[in-house]
Amino acid sequence: MKYESNITLQAAGQKLRVAKKIVVTTHAKPDGDAFGSVIALCEVLRRQQTDVTALFMPPIPDGLTDICGEVAITLFDDDYQLSEADLYVVVDTGAWSQVSPLREQLEKHMDKTLVIDHHISGDIDAAFKFIDSKAAACAEIIARFVDELMAHVFEDKVVSNALYVGIATDTGWFKFSNTRPQTHELAARLIAAGVDHAALYAKCEQTERPEKLKLMIRALSSLELLNDANAALMVLRKADFIETGALPVETERFVDIPQVVSSVQVVVLICESTDDGPIRISFRSKPGENAVNVAEFAGNFGGGGHARAAGAKVDGDLDKVLAKVRALF
Repeated sequence: MKYESNITLQAAGQKLRVAKKIVVTTHAKPDGDAFGSVIALCEVLRRQQTDVTALFMPPIPDGLTDICGEVAITLFDDDYQLSEADLYVVVDTGAWSQVSPLREQLEKHMDKTLVIDHHISGDIDAAFKFIDSKAAACAEIIARFVDELMAHVFEDKVVSNALYVGIATDTGWFKFSNTRPQTHELAARLIAAGVDHAALYAKCEQTERPEKLKLMIRALSSLELLNDANAALMVLRKADFIETGALPVETERFVDIPQVVSSVQVVVLICESTDDGPIRISFRSKPGENAVNVAEFAGNFGGGGHARAAGAKVDGDLDKVLAKVRALF
């Protein structure tokens, strides 16, 4: 199945405009882009009097819930039943592996599902897909839908803050290679509309617990340099989370740290589950002439993502996964 658009922005916007009841969701454990994309779209739909549900599969990082305004958040749990709707929208992913808790229920509604995404691969066979893999963040795409649905809505604080959080966090606050002129143009437009970018940075990046620092020390202590220091590998075991009191969601940005070493082109972070779930593997690579497409690495483990940032979830023994990762180098 080719992962590409099969509907225009205008046609997708019309579906969002005429649907009376819509459920908007994203991948489990949403990051800033996923969360911001859902909130911005839901706020616009709410303002046009649509009965809209913002559905998240937790955990949600601390600080993000402060940007919701009047958008009510629904959290998925084992008892959740997906309500009947005119349209189901999945943003910032097109992969079943990333929405697996919801798959059994959502799969029944593929004829009424719209995927809006910026990744290069996906296997959700939705009837409607709007994909732009060149976009730095899904929030960039959502901003285009915002313009399509309602004029001057960027003046709404909820919409502008949510979009800014989305593009800023998915570009590493505009330092990653996915940042493009359109990203800065959108950021400028949002700041002009009243976004306090310094306050949002503090809310998103400077509200961590001491336990995260303890876990970061464990991650760096595990660091191995492979292939003449061209690759860096870090491992966090179940015991590391238990002994530090840190949460799996608190590994955010760890995978970026070894890139400060000039020779390191690829970084891999492997995290063992604290609840006997799948092992999480995160890949990152630097841009340049010798850039490595880590989406291909992730594909060896049934995952995917972007050329510079990708991931996978794997069932099995941690040491066997480690051996398979080391064999890549």
